[in-house]
Amino acid sequence: MIKAIIVDDHQLVAEGFKQLIDNNKTADVVAITGTIAAACPLIRDHQPDLLMLDVALPGSNGIDALPQLKALCPHMRVIIITMYAEPAVIRQAIDAHADGYLLKSAAPGELVEAINTVMSGNTFICREAKDIINGIPEDLPAITLRERDILRLLANGYSIKETANRLCLAFETVHSYTKSLRQKLHCNNMASLVRKAIELHLI
Repeated sequence: MIKAIIVDDHQLVAEGFKQLIDNNKTADVVAITGTIAAACPLIRDHQPDLLMLDVALPGSNGIDALPQLKALCPHMRVIIITMYAEPAVIRQAIDAHADGYLLKSAAPGELVEAINTVMSGNTFICREAKDIINGIPEDLPAITLRERDILRLLANGYSIKETANRLCLAFETVHSYTKSLRQKLHCNNMASLVRKAIELHLI
């Protein structure tokens, strides 16, 4: 039986995934946790075959933590399970060598399909995620989740100061992020930055 660990900070969601897996006898869920810090010793001790990993976790980004987690169990396959449907996040997961990408809005059958696919050594991207990235340029600029959050607030009309306050960041930090984003997207001002981010479906 495939040993699996679920890392999701929403307990009801995690229990729902476990129930679905149990009902289909797809794997044996040996542990559930809500943080990367708690996941590390569980992975080290259980040496699971499969990790089902959320992206937005308390104090961390699941995708950024992928190399660290895989180093603890090299044979472990990882399926990103998330609500983030932005092309940039999907590409970020693929670039980080995630074995699967499944949106939480996907049909239950796709979870079973995802597990079977990645455990057979192949990569799985759910149908909705495939549709989202279909036709998106291969050279799409890579942006982080924090940059995406900043872009969303700017697109909603918030100033840099207001964005900093809402994200509990220093003004200088957000200003630095926006400068980096303008360089990545080759934009000279905030208006063109927001417009291009929307055109590229980054937000």
